[in-house]
Amino acid sequence: MLRGLFHTFGGLVLYWAVLLAFGVRPAIAATLLFMLLEGVWRLLTHRAFPPLWLLANGAALVFGCIDLWARTPFMIRYEGAIINLLTAAAFAVGASGREPIVMTFARRRRPEIPVERPEIICFFRAFTYAWALYFVARAAAFLWIMTAFPLVQAAAIRTMIAWTSLGAMLLVSINGRHVFALCQRFGFFHPAQDSSS
Repeated sequence: MLRGLFHTFGGLVLYWAVLLAFGVRPAIAATLLFMLLEGVWRLLTHRAFPPLWLLANGAALVFGCIDLWARTPFMIRYEGAIINLLTAAAFAVGASGREPIVMTFARRRRPEIPVERPEIICFFRAFTYAWALYFVARAAAFLWIMTAFPLVQAAAIRTMIAWTSLGAMLLVSINGRHVFALCQRFGFFHPAQDSSS
């Protein structure tokens, strides 16, 4: 588990360590180097590149390169909001497929989730849209924070809000079965009535 967390969040940990020790530009350079090495590692070990990993890290690479070549790093104030909007778009598009993207994630943990029940698919579609709205709200919060506070303070506040809110959303998602039952109690996502009976 710790190894998986390292490969997922190692860039963020490295960024903060270098930022506090050497400043913004070395932090960006170190983070870009980490992402490149992570990509090479995945290629050499034949590991998959999850779509969201590609989206987040691809955008971070682009914004980081812009900041490295600029006289004053400026994209760092906007990259969080842009990445979250791109992620929101990915979830919104993923909600419209035959199998909503959140359902795909859930079935990796619980393969027995029935894919033939329309009410289950409708629930996961709504849940996917909820994730999209979450990332839109997070983008708006990040944009305000990064323009309202000094850079280092803003980055610290943004990180705290990012992890707290993401943890809350993951907690709700992990308890999706209870959320589904609660929705049904309030009259949502019930099985379609058989008109022939």
